[in-house]
Parts: sequence; C-alpha cells; structure tokens
Amino acid sequence: MFKNFTPRRIEFIILATILFVTLLVYLNHFDNPFFFDDTHTISENESIRSLKNWTDFFTNADTFSSLPSNRAYRPMVTFQNAIDYYFAGGLNPKYFHYHIFFWFLVLIILFFHLSKHIYIQSDSKNKLIGTTALFATAWFALHTTNAETINYICARSDSFSTLCIVVSLILYIHPFGRKWYLYIPTMIIGIWTKQTGVMFFPILFIYVLLFEEYDLITDFKKDTKFKIIKIFKKVFPAGIIAVMLFLFNQYYLTPKSTDSTNFLVTKFEYISTQFYVIIHYLGNFILPINLSADPDIAIIKPWYDIRILFGFLIIIGLLFIMFKTALIKKTRPIAFGIAWFFIALLPTTLNPLFQIANDHRMFFPFVGLFIAVPWGILVILEKYNLLQKSKNSLKIATLFIIIISAYSFGTVQRNKVWNSSDSLWLDVVVKSPKNGRGLMNYGLTHMAKGNYEVALEYFNRALEYTPNYYTLYINLAILNDGMNNHTKAVEHFKAALSLNSLSPAPEFYYARYLIDRQKFSEAEIYLKKAIQKSPNHTKSKELLNLISGNLKTAEEEIEELTDLIKKNPSPDLYLDLSFTYYKNKKFKMSIAACEELLKLDPNNADAYNNMCAAYNQLKEWKRGAEACEKAIKINPDFQLAKNNLKWAKDNINN
Repeated sequence: MFKNFTPRRIEFIILATILFVTLLVYLNHFDNPFFFDDTHTISENESIRSLKNWTDFFTNADTFSSLPSNRAYRPMVTFQNAIDYYFAGGLNPKYFHYHIFFWFLVLIILFFHLSKHIYIQSDSKNKLIGTTALFATAWFALHTTNAETINYICARSDSFSTLCIVVSLILYIHPFGRKWYLYIPTMIIGIWTKQTGVMFFPILFIYVLLFEEYDLITDFKKDTKFKIIKIFKKVFPAGIIAVMLFLFNQYYLTPKSTDSTNFLVTKFEYISTQFYVIIHYLGNFILPINLSADPDIAIIKPWYDIRILFGFLIIIGLLFIMFKTALIKKTRPIAFGIAWFFIALLPTTLNPLFQIANDHRMFFPFVGLFIAVPWGILVILEKYNLLQKSKNSLKIATLFIIIISAYSFGTVQRNKVWNSSDSLWLDVVVKSPKNGRGLMNYGLTHMAKGNYEVALEYFNRALEYTPNYYTLYINLAILNDGMNNHTKAVEHFKAALSLNSLSPAPEFYYARYLIDRQKFSEAEIYLKKAIQKSPNHTKSKELLNLISGNLKTAEEEIEELTDLIKKNPSPDLYLDLSFTYYKNKKFKMSIAACEELLKLDPNNADAYNNMCAAYNQLKEWKRGAEACEKAIKINPDFQLAKNNLKWAKDNINN
C-alpha cells in the first residue's frame, strides 16, 4: 500500500491522520462554557477587555484576576485571554477553545519529533522507532486525561507552558537553536505562562546527562570533575535565567495574598498525602475512569496510612526502574520519561495548594510517561521476540488500535461531561461525594431550574464539608431570597461578609440584593467596598454605574424612611433607619432607632447587633458588649454579632 512512499512520507501521513482524528475526537468540545477560575480570570476580569494596555499584563500581576487572593504572575495567560476576547468580540468561549486547541495540535507535532529523537539517541538502528513514536504521539493526543486540561480554558496555563518546555528542549537539541540560545526565550515564555515552566531547567539537565554526557553514568570514576563541569556549562545559561526569573516573578511581581492552602495543614501532611495523589494520577494514566473536574481527595492522616505507604512503595519502584534503565543505553528513554514525570510533579507536590489534587495537573507530567511507556513496551516485545512473526505483529497492532480507540471514546465522553454545568457537577458529585464545592455547584444547577428544595438539600450537604465557605453562604442567601425567606437571606449574606475579606463577591451579591429592595445608598457602600478590594471586578463597576441615578443624599434617605415609619411603623423600616444613621456616623440616632424597633420586636437580634456596633463606635465598650450578648442569646449563630462582641471585649480588656 505504501510502496511508493518513503518512511518519512508514511510518518507524515500517519501524523496528519493523528491530527485529523484528534480534531474529530474534540469536535464536541468547542461549545463548552467557562468554568471555575475562568470566572475571575476571564468573565469578571476587566483587564482582558482591551489589548491597548497589553504591556500591563507583564508588569502588573493584578491584571491576571479580579480576585486579590488568586492573582498570580502569568502574563501570557492574560495576554492570550485578551487576544481571544478581542477576536470573539466578547465572552464567546468558542474562540478561546479554538486558540487552545491550535496550540495543542502544535504540541502533538512537536511531541512526535521529540520522542522520535530520544528513541533514535538510544537505538538508532531500530526499525520500529518511527512506529513507536507515532504510537506514543497518538496515545498522547487522544488520551482521556488530557481532556481535563483542553476543556478547561484557564488550564491553558498547563497546556501552553508544557508546549513551551517541549519547544525549548527541541531548540536546545537543534544545533542552530543551541548556538543562538533560542531555547531561552521560549523557556521565559513558559515561565510567564505558569511557574512550572521553570522545570525546563532540571529536565534539560536530565536530557544532557542521559543523552549527551552519558559517560558520567557509565564511567563515574574517570574524569568525574571534568564531566560535571561540562554538564554545568551546558545547562548553566538556562538554569541561571530560570531561577533568577522565577525568583523575580515570585517575590517582586506576584502580589502578596493569603496562604493558598486556606486550611490548617502542615507541609509534611500535604507532601505525604501526595504519595497517594500520585497513585490517583497513575491510575488515571492507565485507566482514566476516575477523572473528576474537582476531586475530593483530602489530607490523609496519619502518615503511616496504608494509602500513603502504598504510594511510597510505588514511587520507590518507579525510581528504581528509572535508575536501572538509566544504566543501559537502549532503555534511557524510560529513565528520561520517568524523570520528566517526577520533575513535573515537584511544584504541586512540595508547595501546599488549596486543592490537594487536580486532574488537569496531569498534563505536564504525563508527557514523560507518554515517552517512557511506549518505548518500554517495545523493549519488552523485542526481548521476548513477540514481533518476529507477522501474525503477532498484526495482533499487537490491532490491540494498540483498540487501546487508542478506547481512550478516544473516553475523551469524547469527557467532552460531553464538560458541556454544561449540569453534567459537569453531577459527574463531580457522583465521583467526589465529599466535595463541598461540587455539592454546592450541583445545587446551583437545581436552583437555576427553580428546584429550590433540592438545591437547599445539596447546599446543606455542602455545609457539612465546607462550613466556612463564603461562596456557599452567598448562594444560601440567594436561595432563601428566592424562597422569600428574607431574614435567612440577610443572615447568610452577613455570614459571607464576615468569612471573607479578599473576594468582592460577598459585597457584590449583597449589594445586588439591596438594590432589588430599592436600598441604593446602602448598596453603594458595598459596591465601593467590592471595587476597593478588586479594581478589576467588572460586575461591581457596572452595577454601581447602573444605580448612580437612583442614589439619594443622607437627608433624603432619612426623611423618606421617617415618613414611611409614621405611616406604617415596622421592625424592618426601623432597622433600615438605624443602618442609615450608622453609615452617616449618627451613632446615637442609630441606637435610638433600634430602641424604637425593640418596642415592636423585643427579640430582634439585628437591633441589638446594630446597637452594639454603634456603642462601639462611641467607645462605650461595656454597653456594646451587653447589646451583642443579647443578640447572641437570641441567635447563637449570629457571626456578625460575635465579631462585634469581640471588638467590644478586646477594648474593654485594654
């Protein structure tokens, strides 16, 4: 069939076929919407809405996100998001997916050339090098786990930084690229995309050690110092620039934020749990049936838990294979691939992160396994002479096609899962039933349909696992508003406000709630607080602009409330009047309004809390404490009153 084609042309045809099949497999993903971090990096991020100030992306990390606690220095991600926003003419996820997928296809092509080169370096006379590289490429292109990264727009940081690392290594290998240090700019772009780009340096070191200065391993005792210096000279340019750039970006350009872990955990507990996480990742490499957009893997205690010990043994086993295969020239691709896997995992293994595990993190480490495993299979097949007979070769080829087809089918199914909030969060709830965020988000899909009771059930389940999750309280407030339970709604909004000091979301959603009740002046205060927290929060700016014509002066607002109270006095009106006096620093009048309220409703916890806050402002700490204690006695879960009580008692003690 291919008798008129050279092997290179056959490889080109098969590679083109792989790219075409990859397109077909991912054809059902281009309409998939924004999820997770896409909200604060794209949907609500004002910075990406114009390319005029694109240079700011590289000098100001605040442009990365509308959430202060999530700002990182990843200018290339912001730049690409801004480009896609421009061409899409707004928030059309299709254009973002087109861009990401284009670079994925480029990475597939480059992966083929890199894996083929590495195989040639180990066994140049082997006639199956091209075939093995093509199998490795098809497996990489169509593997189900990669769908977690390609579908998740914000995870372009993983896919594009990986591309930059592969490009950098290929440029280093090429004589022209090495001579003119062309691998340095691409490495820098990789680091600007995600901090993991700095791992190009240790990967380059392993490549030089295994494929260029192999004598250091085979004959360690002879000219050791000279060989080490030689390796050092080769990797020094990349190493010094990578380390200095990383430190500069991390400690100078990256804004300070709260601890990213956001939970009480020691570094030892986090790292030891990663032994089990690695098993989770390896399991998905072999059989990706446990993929979840939001895994519920938690810290494992104690350290001698069987899951941690088993993970430790697996890691030791892989490291043993890596060292063993590094000593034999033909099996060096196996050692290189395993080393790549562990090097790529180091940033998320050693640095405690809020999410213990995340399946889109597998994209970068798995490149190493896609190099190592196919070559390992070839070595085993040749060792046992399983390729000598044409019948065996046909059976093996058929088996490989079936395997690739199975992974392709899995990818199509994962694309479907990412197609909507309903399907994505149902999948998360089924696979990660202890994930509070997953339960909350699945509840949101029911709330959107008007299934309030079902939504409330999932929100309450989420509270069991994430009792201090401010977003959950915001959604509980919105749900109770929809159920006309306004007392509960306000209570949950205030709980959200007390739980989070960095995100603009609690202030924004509470302001929106107040606007629905024509409380424009009060809403203005919260919107300004939201913008103060996050100057790039577009929703708060738009809402503030929308209500600007409805704002009243303090005197007008007080007069209007006073007239309404004269006609129909009610606890809610007195509470609004008290708050209006308070925000205008008329604290005694605020207390007086609460006293009138208590004549109508003696057990109103909000009235006592407002009195407490006003007394505190007047520095009448004991009277403030007494008022808050009454509020808490009425409502033991009143977090805002607890905060005000602490404020009073701290000053009494001083």
